[in-house]
Amino acid sequence: MPTTIEDVAIDTNSDIEGNHAFSLLNQSGSDQAIEVTFEANSSFPSDAEVYMVSKYEEGSGDSEQTSALVATATPNAREASIIYSDETQYSTDVDSGTDVKVSILVVVGDAATGADLGGTLTVRAGSHDDFNTADQ
Repeated sequence: MPTTIEDVAIDTNSDIEGNHAFSLLNQSGSDQAIEVTFEANSSFPSDAEVYMVSKYEEGSGDSEQTSALVATATPNAREASIIYSDETQYSTDVDSGTDVKVSILVVVGDAATGADLGGTLTVRAGSHDDFNTADQ
């Protein structure tokens, strides 16, 4: 059976620690809720998809908190968010001095070579009240 991008996105055994797009380090001195949001540009091809995969190793020990969280921007939902917060199910705040690793995977579908696959990546920390609820 061939491996799909969906299989890769939900594979919590992948080497995200060594192969991630970026890392978010909490240097604030206190635990913080963190949100990472991707919003596709209006010219983003309708059959393309973006997967954000994150991993936070220092969860409270529950498998839901130490495994990867996945968010998807698809043709029907062009915005996706990953939220680490004590107030969100299967999640936890990010402890001071620890980091979250984030990878971005793109399925280009039938997009033409040179198609604009851009979007806006936003990172927020602090109050959960300011966060989106696009994908939790």
